[in-house]
Amino acid sequence: MVVAKEIVYKKSSGGLLVDADKILLIHWDKPRGSYDFPKGGVDPGETSEEACVREVYEETGYKTRIISPLGQTAYEYDWHDGTYHKKTVDYYLLQKETKETHAREPHETFTEIWCPLEKARELLTRDIDKVIFDKAIEELRTH
Repeated sequence: MVVAKEIVYKKSSGGLLVDADKILLIHWDKPRGSYDFPKGGVDPGETSEEACVREVYEETGYKTRIISPLGQTAYEYDWHDGTYHKKTVDYYLLQKETKETHAREPHETFTEIWCPLEKARELLTRDIDKVIFDKAIEELRTH
């Protein structure tokens, strides 16, 4: 008998923070080994834009403002608790305002990397993030 897994729907928001010719990535060492953009869950009563600015600040200490929306990604994965997650992420192009020292949550065991734009695309783990990266580069060219 096959037991259906509980499906969890998650809505997240994240940002691409570009400064001159570099972009801020986060590198999750173990167990993921992934390179991603800072992002996190949208809280009840919060807009996607508010969540983006809050999550980027919480994860990196950078206060930012949104320049423009970049689109949405969607992916699915099994979680360690046996649930199956369907996740959407809204992304925004951000401008850096200030950096503040802060403490991350204990489970956020990643490293911040200011990566040259010409190298960032090849480091990104998910192809869907590469599409968002390409949109950000195009948007930067028009500003």
